[in-house]
Amino acid sequence: MLKRQEIVKRLKETLEEDRFRHTLRVEKIALSLAKKYGLDESKVSLAALLHDCARRYHRHELLVEAKRLGLSIDPIQEFEPKLLHAEISAHLARTEFKVRSKEVLHAINRHTVGAPKMSLLDKVIYLADHIEEGRAFPGVKRIRALAFRDLDRAIVESVTRTLLYLLENDLPVFHKTIETRNRFLLGI
Repeated sequence: MLKRQEIVKRLKETLEEDRFRHTLRVEKIALSLAKKYGLDESKVSLAALLHDCARRYHRHELLVEAKRLGLSIDPIQEFEPKLLHAEISAHLARTEFKVRSKEVLHAINRHTVGAPKMSLLDKVIYLADHIEEGRAFPGVKRIRALAFRDLDRAIVESVTRTLLYLLENDLPVFHKTIETRNRFLLGI
């Protein structure tokens, strides 16, 4: 596995500047959440840094890469290929960045739409991506505060905001987004 310094160097070379800065902000809040919830900070840092490493690909390239890797592609993912970046990022983390931790790869894979069953690391990376300080959607301050009190409730709020955005903009909703919300809503 590569050291943080080398990972950051590679990300700076391959990601657009805004995406690179987003990645560092995700790492920052993820590490704050890690301290709060007693997680291994090295795993949190690694997952946060690599969660968007496939965002170096543009929409069409994500689709091409997903097909090359033999990933199952849902019609909604075909419509919105950015939904594929989490799974491709996990693949790149394993192959290019030599990550061996299944926990870290799992968290990277689930950071975009979540999943009905999520580990503590999965939840932290998912939320950190949604609430990093560069995000400015309605309700983000409330979700940030909730994340430090109740991760599951923060996930419900975050997914709800995502659903509202998709519905208000007449965009399709990926089934895993609904499954994630229902699981955490019913599990609270």
